Amino acid sequence: MKPEVNTFSIVIPCYSGEINTDAHDRSKTVQRAIKSVMNQQYPHWELIIVNDGAADNTPKILDKIAEEWNSRQGWEQIKIIHQANQGRVIARNNGMDAARFDWLCWLDSDDEYSTHYLRELDQAIKDFPEFKIFNFGSLVYFSDHNSRVRPVFQPAQEGDGHEWFRAGHIGAGSFIFKRELWLSDQGNYRIPDTVNPYQFAADSKFPMRFPADQPDIDVPEGAFQDGVYRHGLSLGNPWGDDFLQFYRLTRNNYSKPLDVILYIQYARSYEGVYDHFGEIYDPRDFELPKEVSDVPEEN
Repeated sequence: MKPEVNTFSIVIPCYSGEINTDAHDRSKTVQRAIKSVMNQQYPHWELIIVNDGAADNTPKILDKIAEEWNSRQGWEQIKIIHQANQGRVIARNNGMDAARFDWLCWLDSDDEYSTHYLRELDQAIKDFPEFKIFNFGSLVYFSDHNSRVRPVFQPAQEGDGHEWFRAGHIGAGSFIFKRELWLSDQGNYRIPDTVNPYQFAADSKFPMRFPADQPDIDVPEGAFQDGVYRHGLSLGNPWGDDFLQFYRLTRNNYSKPLDVILYIQYARSYEGVYDHFGEIYDPRDFELPKEVSDVPEEN
């Protein structure tokens, strides 16, 4: 009998443009993320990239990468979804809605996978078939040449799932889960489709659990913007979608911790040594045409 093949759907939400007054250029880093998927030692994957209304040349780069890769593979292994800017939460949800394979994996557009990410997870699924969620460690790089290991989180078991735990233990890309959980309406696993980060925090219904010496704040915006009280927030930040997804999944499911480093995270830095690494294409070759001003007539 032919052995069952584990298949993985990898979702990357990607926005490139201006956030507040800061440049948010992902035209290079997203190529690094894509290359880390292309270089996987395990072949049974699809990559879904959600262009969340990027205002620069990033959409053209994504389309070009997908077109050339898919033509060589003979099928749509890389799928690009273009949408108006709605924020990373809705973008990631839309990507997971479009997934076709058995396991859902997250990847941020400025991070990357180790080359054995999927191979290790395929083996873990075979070794521990009773689990529908796996979590593992990550390696975090900073632009000042420092790095640290984010070890695997091992939440304590309580009832049908894991006990309550606050944010800070889990990040995007450091867990995977069976797509059947996402499709199920039994566990309320879907995270809120919300554009505003503070509304997202309110809609998450996550128990904030302020420390006893801090007042309970009903308005999420006030809580997260307060430089004192926000450190007591158990949600971590108003866009804590990675933590919230893992938390919801583990209310009535156990996650299998794997004591292995698989995810590579780059601390956010708009200028630094990790802004790019051997892009597939030079973003300058895809620059949007500039408006040509009227040329004054010669006298």
